[in-house]
Amino acid sequence: MEVLEKNIVVTLCKLEKIFPPAFFDSMEHLPVHLAYEAKVGGPVQYRWMYPFERLMHDIKQKVKNRASIEGSIVEAYIIEEISTFCSHYFEPSIQTRLNQVPRNEDEGEFDLVDRLSIFTHQGRPFGKPSARHLTTQEFNAAELYVLLNCVEVQPFGK
Repeated sequence: MEVLEKNIVVTLCKLEKIFPPAFFDSMEHLPVHLAYEAKVGGPVQYRWMYPFERLMHDIKQKVKNRASIEGSIVEAYIIEEISTFCSHYFEPSIQTRLNQVPRNEDEGEFDLVDRLSIFTHQGRPFGKPSARHLTTQEFNAAELYVLLNCVEVQPFGK
C-alpha cells in the first residue's frame, strides 16, 4: 500500500507533463488519497452509503404528510417493519410480499382423466398464441416419441 501511495504522486506528475493544465481539477488529484483511505477505512462495502440511501429513498416515497417529513418518515419505517414482522406469522396460504408464489410454479386444477401418461405434465403457454402445421419430419418425430415413451401404447407394440 505504501508503494502505491508513493507511486501515484509520481504518476500524476507525469500526467501533468502530458496533459494541459486546464485538464486538471480537484477530481484528478483524488487518487492521491485513495491508498490512505483504503488503509484507514478498510473494504469499501463497510463504509458504502448506497444501501442506506436506497432505504431512505424508498421510505421517502411512502411519506404522506409533507408538512412534517421527519415524523412521516419514522411512521413509514415503523409501518414497514411491523408489516414485515407480522407477515412471518401468517399462514402459508396467505400471500404476502415475503411469501409470493414463484414465477414458474404451475399450480391449479389439472384434469388427468382420459390423458396419456406422457401428457400429464403441467405447464402454461407464453407469448402470443399461434397455430402452425407440423412438417412430415416433425410429425414422424412426435409419433416415434409417443410410441417409444407412452405406457398405454406398450401392449400394442408386442
